Amino acid sequence: MEPRNSFLKGAVLLTAAALFVKMLSAVYRVPFQNIVGDTGFYIYQQVYPFYGIAAGLAVSGFPVVLSRLTAHRDERRRQVAVYTAFVTIGLMGLIAFLLLFFSAGWIAEKMADHSLKPLIQCSSLFFLLVPYIAVKRGAFQGSSNMAPTASSQMADQSVRVAAILLFSSYIVFTDGTLYEAGLSAVIGSLLGMAASAAVLWKYSRKPVLQRRIFFLFDRRIAFEIVSRGTAVCISALTLVLLQLADSFQIYSGLISSPMTETEAKAWKGIYDRGQPMLQLGVVAAVSISLTIVPLISKAHKENNTKAETSFSRLAFRLSFALGLAASAGLAAVMVPLNTMLFKTAAGSGFLIVFGFSIFFYSLMATINAVFQGRGNDWIPAAGTAFTVAVKWGANAILIPAYGLYGAAFATAGSLLAGVCFLSVVWNRNHAPLLTKIFAFKTTGAAILMAAAVFFFVQLFLPAEAGRIWNGATAAGGALLGVCLFFTFMIKWKVWNDDDLRILPFGEKLGKWPGIRLKRKW
Repeated sequence: MEPRNSFLKGAVLLTAAALFVKMLSAVYRVPFQNIVGDTGFYIYQQVYPFYGIAAGLAVSGFPVVLSRLTAHRDERRRQVAVYTAFVTIGLMGLIAFLLLFFSAGWIAEKMADHSLKPLIQCSSLFFLLVPYIAVKRGAFQGSSNMAPTASSQMADQSVRVAAILLFSSYIVFTDGTLYEAGLSAVIGSLLGMAASAAVLWKYSRKPVLQRRIFFLFDRRIAFEIVSRGTAVCISALTLVLLQLADSFQIYSGLISSPMTETEAKAWKGIYDRGQPMLQLGVVAAVSISLTIVPLISKAHKENNTKAETSFSRLAFRLSFALGLAASAGLAAVMVPLNTMLFKTAAGSGFLIVFGFSIFFYSLMATINAVFQGRGNDWIPAAGTAFTVAVKWGANAILIPAYGLYGAAFATAGSLLAGVCFLSVVWNRNHAPLLTKIFAFKTTGAAILMAAAVFFFVQLFLPAEAGRIWNGATAAGGALLGVCLFFTFMIKWKVWNDDDLRILPFGEKLGKWPGIRLKRKW
């Protein structure tokens, strides 16, 4: 019982830290956009993917693989794995730093904005911190000590967000340029990663870890780290890689049309308003469903096929329902929400299209996690590679023809393509994760909910309403949407007992008069 409790406590701790990081990472972009405006937001979002890639390597990729290699090993083999990982990842980080630093001018030229070069060069420094952070986190996780990883993640985001907002505010209010504000945001992100490294160093100074290090390099372990670490990293970086495609293709595509450079930068910044909405939208769907993934992994190790299948279907049902509800609800309240958060309703049309990425990414992230819980890292990586390839191709075709609507369709469509790819692979060897009747009833509930919320917004939102009234309308519409969707799902008996046990207050909802939840779709 003790190892099982420790396993679950560690999983819960990391899930809570990940939830905190996702929430803070999405929320800070709203005040940041309010400080620097749409053009300043465009500048930051152009180089953000480089930070996102570095953060993904330090959080979701290499630490996961190293923790597997060091778990349940004797002290000597564990230390050899750690040393090998540090040398291997250190070399990869150094190569990434050199490539990004010296190719910054070429990348800025491909992005059609030469002023981005110093921001890209500064971003290359992230990759020098990745090896230490990744190895320390992996070593601690391999010892079933999740506290250092969780603490370092929260320190990273807290310091990063505070520094970005303080630095950018100072630059703007002292009449600095927007590119200087963007550079200050990159420096703030660098300080966040440095804070993460400092927290891990502090944990490493504890006496229990002061042991002899065996300076032996194992080529098989190095190959395992490179191959499997790359696979895990790729699937974890789906959204960041899609943003990277937009950084290269949207602005350069817009200025090739009659749009001026100033207008193109502002409209790219408006398009980027969708990123915090996307991140906030997927938090509920993905975080709740992914709390089940450690149970899938445990059942797989114990060869409990029945439990493994049951947990997999449960995770997918929840992500399908919550992701669809989030996308539909966001579409219904987009105009007042956009105005409340970003001062104007500009771009609400293509942001609605972009918002359906919440639904498709929720499904994709959950299928990826189910595969990884069963020990398969390469299928999710292949799914991400396919998704990114579709995105690049769709951008090239749709942006010249349809502008930002084309970019939004390309994002949502590429994620849908990724979901289809993974579903086809899954269905070859397993029963479908979702029944048609569940999908049909859930879709009906989402459509009715969105229609009701849309009419509510039209009824209560005056034509010239300010940000406060827009905010109240958006909040009221969101609350109405949540209540209606949950009512439909419970009254129509779409969710069963297992579903409700996972949801917040789910067991209390299941005790409503007249509700009998025994059916499993």
